[in-house]
Amino acid sequence: MIIEYEGKSYEVDIDDFDVNQALKIEKHLDGPMLEWEQGLATGRAICVQVLAWLILHGGDLDVPIASVNFKYPKLMKAFNTAAAAEMAAEAAKAEAERPTVAASNGRKPARASSLSG
Repeated sequence: MIIEYEGKSYEVDIDDFDVNQALKIEKHLDGPMLEWEQGLATGRAICVQVLAWLILHGGDLDVPIASVNFKYPKLMKAFNTAAAAEMAAEAAKAEAERPTVAASNGRKPARASSLSG
């Protein structure tokens, strides 16, 4: 996913953490990684702070997540825009890959009959 924030582009793969980053995130949230994903979807500030840590500091383990400051509304808008674009691209790809087979009800077509004479 590419997030455009404050005039810069940041590429983030939210499925590409190493275990040390995941442990740091879980410690920061005092909960499992699933809470981060759910909180990010709902805009929970502490979860968005993790996103800011990932994009602004590359998930650097030496940077405390709690120290990361950012413009919350701007980052949420940028994240939502990027997530919508990614979902649209995935839907278009799935549509392009779907086979196009004519639907059939198993019946033979009706014959045209002539009522004249």
